[in-house]
Amino acid sequence: MSELSPERVTAFFDEVASDWDTMRIAYYDERVIERMSSAAALEDTMIVADVGTGTGFVAAGVASRVARVLAVDASPAMLAVARSNLETLGITNVELIQGDAGRLPLEDDSVDAAFANMVLHHSEDPGAMLADMARVVRPGGTVAICDEVEHDHEWMRTEHADVWLGFTASRVTELFAAAGLEQLSVEALGMQ
Repeated sequence: MSELSPERVTAFFDEVASDWDTMRIAYYDERVIERMSSAAALEDTMIVADVGTGTGFVAAGVASRVARVLAVDASPAMLAVARSNLETLGITNVELIQGDAGRLPLEDDSVDAAFANMVLHHSEDPGAMLADMARVVRPGGTVAICDEVEHDHEWMRTEHADVWLGFTASRVTELFAAAGLEQLSVEALGMQ
């Protein structure tokens, strides 16, 4: 783990918010939305949380499949870009909420699924983040994350405010188990 504070991570995303949609293409694409959506077996009556929504990429991708999306992010600048993106797309069932991924401003058992795309490696305490995601998901619901596989690119701590340099499958399994999550499925998806 690095010594990056949550404030520094938020400041990084405030700085890059207007460029993030272009930057993210090098790391992930719409396939993450499809994988998380299929894991949760989304239905049009569901309420889902998009934790660390950033520019609203996942929220926009699942909005037409569910009743409502609660999109949480700590960065005001990212939320501003998300708001603009959602308005441009005409999406009206996403509620943008400023808040911390490790202390979600959502009620217990309030959503059917919680998604986090490329957020866990920015979390000061990934276990606490997953536990809080589990807290807000109704019994029988789904917590789905997409994140970095463990790597040794130290430059990402400085250039991308990465707190963790990804995770091994065994570490993800440990984190999910500690959060009380069951029926874990881990798969590595590479960019093609």
